[in-house]
Amino acid sequence: MAIHMTILQAVLIGLFYWFRGCRFGYTFGVTTIYSPLPAALWVGIVLGDIPTAMKVGAALQLIYLGMLVPGGAAPADPTIAALVSCSIAVVAKTNINAAVALAVPIGLLGTQINNIEYIINGFLANWTDKSVDKGDTRGVYLTAVVYPTLFKLVLYAVPMAIILYFGATQIGHLINLIPQAVLNGLNLSGAVLPAVGFAVIVQQIGKKKLLPYFLAAFFLVQYTQIPTLEIALIGLFLAYLHITFTSKTKEE
Repeated sequence: MAIHMTILQAVLIGLFYWFRGCRFGYTFGVTTIYSPLPAALWVGIVLGDIPTAMKVGAALQLIYLGMLVPGGAAPADPTIAALVSCSIAVVAKTNINAAVALAVPIGLLGTQINNIEYIINGFLANWTDKSVDKGDTRGVYLTAVVYPTLFKLVLYAVPMAIILYFGATQIGHLINLIPQAVLNGLNLSGAVLPAVGFAVIVQQIGKKKLLPYFLAAFFLVQYTQIPTLEIALIGLFLAYLHITFTSKTKEE
């Protein structure tokens, strides 16, 4: 049974997207706060259904695990993908795999919002340069900090709130009206996409000297049933030893 999202809930989720747009904590935030899992947790808290939101967020986290942002040019926006798809899954009670499949085109659409931001930032940077030439510290603060933060409310928070308030339930209804054969295809693609993201990250670390660590962890999890967290801690320790000993060898 679908539920209706309130204006307050839509605004709160939109503010998360504005927070991401402001990039507070920049480097740390890009890899942590603005990734799908934290966004899904926020949606779950706001909408009161953390388990459903986190299931979608976990799948999306794997999809975008290997995503690179060379020169700041992101191929997709995982934050908007997580916020919208998790909201649809919770509000409209849609199939989780279908919501995951829907996240991919939404993430691609989010990059266009980023492009608009870069265009506006270009004008603001020009005004900042003029303030610097005049020695106007107040003008620099306004054009470099205040104005970018304010215009991103309109660029990020407002559209997100409107889309979620008026569209989350309707999109969910449309998904529920899709023929079962098509829905099965969406379910299949939604289940495969996390594997694609994981394959990308494996390809990045797929150096011959590192693959034994990866395979050792895989078989440990499969045959010893050691929890993943413990395996990750062991991997952190081994990574430290690997870096320590290999760096000493290079110095010698």
